[in-house]
Amino acid sequence: MPRHGLRRFFRHGMFPQLMVFEAVARLGSVTRAAHELHLAQSTASTQLKKLAQSLDIALFDQQGRGLVLTYAGRELQHVCIELVGLFERAEARLTALRSPRPEVLRIVAAPSTSAARLVAGFCSRYPGVQASLHIDEHSQLVERMAGSQDDV
Repeated sequence: MPRHGLRRFFRHGMFPQLMVFEAVARLGSVTRAAHELHLAQSTASTQLKKLAQSLDIALFDQQGRGLVLTYAGRELQHVCIELVGLFERAEARLTALRSPRPEVLRIVAAPSTSAARLVAGFCSRYPGVQASLHIDEHSQLVERMAGSQDDV
């Protein structure tokens, strides 16, 4: 689809309208959808009407007091399910990036030092910093430091 054909989806308020539509289609009721989304029923109804006008297609048929999805409504419901899934995956990825990663201080020491006691004291004073301690012979420690495997 050419990009200019997507303009209608970028109108102000289209995403909330789609979320209201998805909830109504899933729950089968404007009242239940409005309750789930913490909206007034009149607001949910208005959002549905605006969405149908923006898309220039009927999404529901009125049957008595209930609503039934039209063929176009069922197609849009499938798209909304994909859209919600996409936003859920995006949120999961971004949540992982929002969480601060603990700092890791990589320490090396010779076997004869009391490094473990010093590292334990440091960690108790700075609980947000994780420390790793590698104890090895001097020649191995020099190699590790030269290779930037450790910090101190």
